[in-house]
Amino acid sequence: MNIYNRLIDIILKSYGYDINKSLNHLRYLRALSENLFWDEQSKKRDKIIKHHISHTTWYRIFFDPDKKIDWSMIPILTKSDLQIYSSQYNHSVLHNYRYYSSNTSGSSGNPLHFIKNKYCHSLAWAKILTSYAALNISQYDKEARFFGHVKGERLTLLYENIKDIFLNRKRLDIFNLSDDNFQIMINHLIKNKFDYIYGYTNVIRELSKYILQNGLSPLKEYCSTLKSCIVTAEMCYDIDRDMIERALGIPVYIEYGCSETSIIAIDNRDKKLGISTDRIWVEIVDDNNKLLEYGNVGKIIITDLYNEIFPIIRYEIGDYGSIERSDKYPYLFLKNLVGRISDMILLPSGRKAPGLTFYYISRSIIEKSDAIKEFRIIQKSLDTFVFQIVGTQNIDYSLRKQIYIETEKYLEPGLTIKFEICDSIQNKYSDKIQHFFSEIN
Repeated sequence: MNIYNRLIDIILKSYGYDINKSLNHLRYLRALSENLFWDEQSKKRDKIIKHHISHTTWYRIFFDPDKKIDWSMIPILTKSDLQIYSSQYNHSVLHNYRYYSSNTSGSSGNPLHFIKNKYCHSLAWAKILTSYAALNISQYDKEARFFGHVKGERLTLLYENIKDIFLNRKRLDIFNLSDDNFQIMINHLIKNKFDYIYGYTNVIRELSKYILQNGLSPLKEYCSTLKSCIVTAEMCYDIDRDMIERALGIPVYIEYGCSETSIIAIDNRDKKLGISTDRIWVEIVDDNNKLLEYGNVGKIIITDLYNEIFPIIRYEIGDYGSIERSDKYPYLFLKNLVGRISDMILLPSGRKAPGLTFYYISRSIIEKSDAIKEFRIIQKSLDTFVFQIVGTQNIDYSLRKQIYIETEKYLEPGLTIKFEICDSIQNKYSDKIQHFFSEIN
């Protein structure tokens, strides 16, 4: 380990993130026999539920103190439930240095602010390191990051830049998916010797389309250091993976997760989505919340085995899938994954942008205003967007003006924005509320 690597470990530990301890724990679990592994995880599952019943007053209301705890009868929580719990925390608790605090991406149009004890987050971090190492990606490899970033908020942007430097990664501009910007991206990838690519499925897919449609050679031929690509956030079907691999010339792996728990499942070398059974408990239930056997498609329910601060217990994340059992670690694999379908934004200038752009547009507005509870953006034509808003009060002129300003900043000027105030928002795909969809694609 060189001085730089050692310095990173010291800094993380000083902030309460003992990555080496977490890595050792994951190695310990992996070394267990299958029976001992499940015995250990079952005990951990029972322990976390008892912990929250004893220490989390809000969570205790779901239980009858005179009845024995039956796991199959434990209530399934939704994002709305946890938002109620989150609202009980004041700002100082959510940003207390003793905890890791964050929020969901808002892809559902309804972000959740949550916290973790630091050991829980250290384990999530360690899981990323071990999962990537299995794909021949070192924590010190250089990452080309096709991910969003906040514009205009200087302190947040500074924090993101410092974090990117610290983690040896470089963000590329995903808000402009024009041919000119794709060529800029390619030149940047060639010039900087990146080891792997990570980012939104839709963005990397569009870049791959550009490469193939313009008859360019696979990116690997220009950037010999590239080893692999990891896609996340939106669905990546086999046809998408094949196209991306042809365009980039490197293996493509799928990462599936959520902000609340980090990685839920990630491809192994055989491109099978191995579930993070060492950190989370995953179940599949039907629409009546009845537990389903392996192989049956239903709602994905997760329990974070290590979050002692925020009760991520039997939490419905809004996606559908099934579980396949194996006699090899991690013993469970995710199949038939459905959800997270995100349309592309098409603009009058010919530019494209990922639908997740609207999360960055709305993020600061939602955080600073109590007027918006949920939102949905529908693209009606190239220059017309409808903001459907569930609000606690009327959306005043200043708030509408701010939405105009942010939309112009991230997309382009001259767009028409209309507002619809709703009591509720109807879903388009399954039970996953989608924050943006287009009616012109």
